[in-house]
Amino acid sequence: MDSFQLGVEISLSVLLLITIFYSLYLGRALTVLRRDRSELNTLISTLQASSSQAQSGIDHLRQTTERVGRTLGRTVESGKELKAELKELCDRAELLLGRLDRPAVSRTVAPTEGKRFSDGAVRESLTASPADKIGNVPEGKMVKKPVGKSAAERELLHALRQKQG
Repeated sequence: MDSFQLGVEISLSVLLLITIFYSLYLGRALTVLRRDRSELNTLISTLQASSSQAQSGIDHLRQTTERVGRTLGRTVESGKELKAELKELCDRAELLLGRLDRPAVSRTVAPTEGKRFSDGAVRESLTASPADKIGNVPEGKMVKKPVGKSAAERELLHALRQKQG
């Protein structure tokens, strides 16, 4: 049994050496795992802080979006009102332009309307033209011809012509 006993002791010694080396390996692995565990805890706390910051940022963004949406809605409504007012002003300006473009007075000499004065000259009377008769100027009514257009009228006419052309 001596040789048998020696074989068993050698095999047990080899197994013991393998176990010792394996336990050293496991010890190192556990040390790395413990170190990684603390890093993992740090990472988890950082992730929690980041997620809470992101949530507060989302809430702030939502509030800002609602505020901007309300302001934009008011601006759009104001723009619609201004558009309607501007359209009304343009329509009125075009109507005035149509009135200004028509000749206000035409001078005509008619034998029945001319008056003969003592010097022998025939003076013309100012009467409404056929275009003005359409514009509700009574026939035979004396109408003064405007001398010229004011600067504001000329600017308005110029602006409306640019719009049309």
